[in-house]
Amino acid sequence: MSDLRANDWAEPDSVLGTYVAQMDRLSAPVKPGVPLSLTVHGLLVSGELIPQWQWFSEVSELNDHEDAFYTGMAEHMKEQSDLAHDAIKLRDSGHEVTQRQHNAVTAPTKYIHLRNTRIYSPDSEPGEVRLWRGRLCDVSGWTPGAPVSAG
Repeated sequence: MSDLRANDWAEPDSVLGTYVAQMDRLSAPVKPGVPLSLTVHGLLVSGELIPQWQWFSEVSELNDHEDAFYTGMAEHMKEQSDLAHDAIKLRDSGHEVTQRQHNAVTAPTKYIHLRNTRIYSPDSEPGEVRLWRGRLCDVSGWTPGAPVSAG
């Protein structure tokens, strides 16, 4: 087993990475998203998988905060969302994309984006968040679908 490197375990699951990358390449909004359950640092995280650009778009539309920092971040996220989304639409219609748009579309998939997320902890009731973003390399297990209720 000397062929296994310690870093191999730090890499995200290639099947999950492909699944998320395919979702990120969609040009139309996904509603509802694809149900997905993840194990992240001992917690169960369950929600609807959506494209990265859609997640940024929905975050930019949240009005939960009124401060200037949040407003600036929301505007930046919306710009990034629009850049990636426009690039995907141009690519799908056979048009040329700018280098910046190309980079936005072809960047390696490193994050997973969920909507209507529930986070289950062994010591408490599930917490709910509207939008969740996590690193793919932090996911230690996953399954399509939502958790099945015991009982």
